Parts: sequence; structure tokens; C-alpha cells
Amino acid sequence: ATPTVSTVDRVDYSNDTSTAVAKGPLSSARRTLGATGNGPFGYFGGGEGPSEVSTIDRIDYSNDTAEAVQKGSLSSVRRFVSATGNSDFGYFGGGFPGPVSTVNRLDYSNDTTDAVTKGPLSVARYRTAATGNSSFGYFAGGAGPKSTVDRIDYSNDTVDAPAKGPLSSARYGLAATGNSSLGYFGGGESPI
Repeated sequence: ATPTVSTVDRVDYSNDTSTAVAKGPLSSARRTLGATGNGPFGYFGGGEGPSEVSTIDRIDYSNDTAEAVQKGSLSSVRRFVSATGNSDFGYFGGGFPGPVSTVNRLDYSNDTTDAVTKGPLSVARYRTAATGNSSFGYFAGGAGPKSTVDRIDYSNDTVDAPAKGPLSSARYGLAATGNSSLGYFGGGESPI
């Protein structure tokens, strides 16, 4: 089996041609996890290594040479989870075993408490990608493959995430980023 790692690398945006610098590691080696964060902290949740975990680790950007600290857990062990959020909360959605439609919300102001379950995704899936802005989070794609894009309204996150306009093609294992106005979902795998 391919070994998992706990490595965390930091890219300096002001000098992004230099090689990324290894910083404090995650609390344990794992892969297929999701990540999100806010101004002061980054959060890595779920994953496997060698079995699925519910662990959420927090990186303190002001002290990023220290080992990541374990915080509250996801509601269940899972891998192939994706995450997004705003300045107050992080949302971890989907995953495997399952697949599942579960969405967990981590409250950054009380991050030692376990993440709470919120309104689910419209369809159970894993290997999705997620991005968002200060008001909404978008989870897209997934194994199946699926072209579904779900939107979480942070101001009303207990309701089911409604499906929005789909991706141009069904795919999984993709990645996402965006800004306050637009989200971009790139790459992935789809059947031939």
C-alpha cells in the first residue's frame, strides 16, 4: 500500500517561485481528507491512514511550525470528504464509507466541540470538491460520477442543500477554488 504522510507545506504567496516549506505536521499521517479555514487558522478533517478517521486538526497560521492540534471531531469516520466555509464556520460534506450526504459544521469560535450535523447534501456522494464565499458553500461532483452542484446557505444551514446548475460533465476527484463572486471546479475523472 502507498504510505500516507502528515506533511504540511506552506507556499509564500509573495515569493511563490520558491519551493514550499515544510511546517508543523498533522497530528497523524492520512490522505483523502478535506480542508478549510479562516483568517487565523486552517482545519483538516477526516481522511484515512490506514483506516478512516473523524479527526479534525487545526493549524495556527501565526505559529505554523508547531504540530497541528486535534480539535472537535466529525460526526463519523470518513474519507474522501470535501470542505469549505466562511470566517465563522467550516463545513465538511460527503464522504465514504457510504457514500454519505452528511454535512458537519465546525464552529471556529468553539472548535474543541465536535462538529454538528446540518442539512444534508441533495445526494449521497464522495470524492466531491467544495468552495464558497461568505454566504454560501458549494459542493460539486462526486463518485458515480455525478454532475450535481449543491448550495449550502450559511444563514439557514439546517435545511437540505438544494441542487443548483450542474457541472458541464459528471466527474469525481476534482478540485475547487473561487472568490466572493465565482467558483471554479477543475479536473477530475469521468468514465470513457
